Amino acid sequence: VQTVVVVMTLWIYFVLKLVLESLLSSCPTVTRYFFGWNASTSGLFLAFLGLLMFPANMAVARLSYYYEDKELIRSFMVAILFGCIGIIAYLPGHYSVIQYTVFGICIFVSTNALEGPNMSLLSKTIPKSWARGTFNSGFLATESGTLARSIGDVLISLAAVKGDA
Repeated sequence: VQTVVVVMTLWIYFVLKLVLESLLSSCPTVTRYFFGWNASTSGLFLAFLGLLMFPANMAVARLSYYYEDKELIRSFMVAILFGCIGIIAYLPGHYSVIQYTVFGICIFVSTNALEGPNMSLLSKTIPKSWARGTFNSGFLATESGTLARSIGDVLISLAAVKGDA
């Protein structure tokens, strides 16, 4: 049972990094295509997202006193799903800056907030044999996140190629 929790936390970490990388990497392309933003405007939006990381982590620190890691993880996963569903342009002519920014903020804050409780749960459930040596939990989490970022970048590239076709 303990190993299942470890694998699930690594899977959750993979998913959150995949979603976050997809949002951040696609931002310049999506905002230029749909809203005509230049690199500076897109960069300002990304900088604004970065500034939200600290308040989000402060809120998670406060919430962790009142809720268990599993409850926080569940809530943040629902928020990520909500953001992913909301940010999609279902009707090409009816996509607004407000829709993109609100749901983009939702995704960014939720993914950053999810990382804390998820890593906390991983540290509490990791078998002692996995906590030592080269292939420890930190290494596994780093590699999971790196793989997710790589796949996110490939998916964004494939979407861009398909969009050009």
